[in-house]
Amino acid sequence: MGTGRWVVAGLALLASACSSTPTARALAQDAVTAMGGIEQLQGVQTLVMSGGSGTRNRLGQSVRVTDPDGTAQLSNVIETLDLAGGRAALDYQIENAGFMQHRQEVLAKKDDKLVGLENVAGRPLAVMSPSGLFSWGSQNSPEFLLRRNVVTIALAAANSALDEPPQDTPFNGRTLKSAGITLPSGEKATVFFEPESKLLAGYEVLDTESMLGDITAQYILADYKAVGGVTLPHKITIRKGDRPYSEVQFKLAAVNDAAAQEVFAIPETANADANRAIAEGDYSPLALTKVADGVYFARAYSHNSMVVEFPTFLAVVEAAYTDAQSHTLARMLEQQFPGKPIRYAAVTHHHYDHTGGVRGLASYGATILVEKGHEPEMRMVLETPHTNPPDALETKRKAGQTVGAIEVFEGKKVITDGSQSLELYAITGNPHVDPKVIAYVPGTRVLFQSDIFFPGLGAPASPDAVHLLKSVRDLKLAVATNIGGHGGVGPFAELEKAVAAVK
Repeated sequence: MGTGRWVVAGLALLASACSSTPTARALAQDAVTAMGGIEQLQGVQTLVMSGGSGTRNRLGQSVRVTDPDGTAQLSNVIETLDLAGGRAALDYQIENAGFMQHRQEVLAKKDDKLVGLENVAGRPLAVMSPSGLFSWGSQNSPEFLLRRNVVTIALAAANSALDEPPQDTPFNGRTLKSAGITLPSGEKATVFFEPESKLLAGYEVLDTESMLGDITAQYILADYKAVGGVTLPHKITIRKGDRPYSEVQFKLAAVNDAAAQEVFAIPETANADANRAIAEGDYSPLALTKVADGVYFARAYSHNSMVVEFPTFLAVVEAAYTDAQSHTLARMLEQQFPGKPIRYAAVTHHHYDHTGGVRGLASYGATILVEKGHEPEMRMVLETPHTNPPDALETKRKAGQTVGAIEVFEGKKVITDGSQSLELYAITGNPHVDPKVIAYVPGTRVLFQSDIFFPGLGAPASPDAVHLLKSVRDLKLAVATNIGGHGGVGPFAELEKAVAAVK
């Protein structure tokens, strides 16, 4: 009898303990309540976080592939979200190893279709498809603000967390209660809860970065403050692949400020470009001009390429900036050179803003020519899955279609077909990047070099340019015309004059 009473009492205590343990859904709903309540969060139509400062990593800007990728400083960071309209914008200043730039990337809409705007100080406004946006801000693109912001995540958690016990899961050096949820996009995520405040400590998702590919990302939230009837984190730290990615501390936040809409305005002068971006998809501004027989300059608004025509195929030097730019170039080349495939795409160096379109060209079957010193980085970019969402290369691979592969060379590579030749040389010791590949077309004496000297801009010669001239002379290349990955096209004498002026 005594034993039976102990068993009954024990079962009663266990039942009481189980009934007092909050479910994952209850924790998620508590988090929403702590943030101001579900109605208040649902009422957030625009959100502007401003006065931000912090850091950005994973820039892909090291001198050598084996060197650590440095940390850039971010300042004057403004993140604008239009949750009701499905728009977002990044505005910031970045400084890294003496390089400074004020950038704004905007995911806007025209006729309810998404359009990308890129506004960089010193350049004209560029209009493109959303896939053409490139960012060094706190995120890979403004689209991540829409998919990864705390308001969207918190509401999704309250709606989709299960009525089951939460899990104990390591997060940011602690073990916290967690719950699996489904985001509005259909993606799966894990949210983590602060035990004292009941607020969200952060969340973990699978991001697909344009260069890093599929990568586990942790968003760590801190410094919650009340603003506009809701409580929001003012410090956001992002880790991707268990390495630092970005961290921004914001001073101010504004909810439902009418002025937030102004950042998404598309100037009337840009309407035609916006219509083209919508119609073509995967579009970036680009113009193709002839430089010499069989040599063409693909001038972009920022990062340029060279195209060499052979009797039966084409070669592209520099798969620059974004896949949208590569797709635009591929369509242009198909129209101008019907029946001639892009057989080769040469990489001049591993920096992300000069290789962001390499997967796009590989999706057309182009063999990616990579100097041995750049191989580790480029193999990662080309071989890591990109599934969320899939890009053109990932889609074609999954469908079993033919795509381009990496071909590694060391020091020198020559492509010849008929009377046309393209020579690739790896020069070493350049201060900007080491090694550095320059391209030379001997039949027309045209040189392509990137990030070393900007033809046509009248800029003084940097140490990079001095090294370039010495390397060309050491190689005994009889260059007449100089094409820049930045800038334009100019006589080689321009470089010689600029170098002479600094000696």
